[in-house]
Amino acid sequence: MSQGQDVAEYDVMQVCRNGHVITDLLNSCPERGLLHCERCGAPTLDHCLTCGQKIRGAIYVPGLIPAGSSSPPGYCAVCGAAFPWTNGRRRLPASNPRAALEAMLRRLPLVIRQLRWRQGDRPPFRVEEERDLEDLLRALLPLHFDDIRPVARTPRYATGRRTDLLLEPQGIAITVKLVAPDVREQTIGEQLQEDAAYHREQGHCASLLGFVYDPDGLLREASVLERAWSSRENDFDVWCVVAAG
Repeated sequence: MSQGQDVAEYDVMQVCRNGHVITDLLNSCPERGLLHCERCGAPTLDHCLTCGQKIRGAIYVPGLIPAGSSSPPGYCAVCGAAFPWTNGRRRLPASNPRAALEAMLRRLPLVIRQLRWRQGDRPPFRVEEERDLEDLLRALLPLHFDDIRPVARTPRYATGRRTDLLLEPQGIAITVKLVAPDVREQTIGEQLQEDAAYHREQGHCASLLGFVYDPDGLLREASVLERAWSSRENDFDVWCVVAAG
């Protein structure tokens, strides 16, 4: 190579353990790095766990805008070891995401009951407010879906921020409701209308799933409520799953 010729160099890519690329410019722009993925909450890494080789990121050429790939490698280029997102990834068939979601949500009360009983003196996991329900659902969705994006917002009916979950490739947003003595049929119906209006206006999905968890069985005729809270307007669907504890 002649003297003075620019030499291409690779930056470093940071990826979460579920395979979501955080940045491919970690060296050039370290402020873009994250400890946990914003989409699924999984820890991030920037090197091979077997040999320590950095994950190759964008190509940097002096004087040019960096360019790189948005897809992470499946295997280390030095030792050949598989990255965590390569082994055993279970992908949901794109043909029926709604059925998978509904099956999981209807069994979620069973999961919550099991988490109340812990080994030794470990504290139980309890769903006492909607943020607990949001955290649990965010932890379970990666079992079936690859691209899960939190959508933080402050609805008019809430005193603080709420986090809905967006399954971006499937075009489905999920919002959760926790039934309580002061949060019953009318309140939930009104909240779902505001939620639907928000996501319809944002235009980032084609449907909204409202998951209503009723730990004390306060709601009557859940199937009737599911139909009443479901709707379709201007190619935007709202559908509901009510699950009693």
